[in-house]
Amino acid sequence: MYKIEYEIKPNALGRPCIELPDDYDQKPEDRFLAIELTRYILQDVYSRQTPKLQQETSDMIHTSLNLLGQLGDEIAELLWDGMKTSGDAAFILNNRYHLQVQNIIQLNRLGNEIFYEDKVFRKKDGLKVLVTDEMKIYVFDDNNWTEVK
Repeated sequence: MYKIEYEIKPNALGRPCIELPDDYDQKPEDRFLAIELTRYILQDVYSRQTPKLQQETSDMIHTSLNLLGQLGDEIAELLWDGMKTSGDAAFILNNRYHLQVQNIIQLNRLGNEIFYEDKVFRKKDGLKVLVTDEMKIYVFDDNNWTEVK
């Protein structure tokens, strides 16, 4: 799962600001989070304050929301493609299992695209899942889950 650590500290003027660690390597998911949060907050303000806003301000906010939506969609697509690539790479490595679920019910509910940690796996022949309640591994083959012996 993606994780961003930060601190809120005063800047040189004493205003609180977000400080990332000096060694933090910014990633696309950081920008995605910032854009999505900004869009969410701006949309909330816009929907509640529209009647009080001048037309020019309302138009500018609407334009900003559209821009943030487009940027967010483009970054989301990049992230999703990267997660699918990571899932494909993990699948190719042919590990003992690729992902885990708690029970057989969750196993049977897995869809065609499975989000697990920072990867997306496709439900296809050879996908192996550890069912932790049983501590058994199942492999997907020919549209069925079978226990690995």
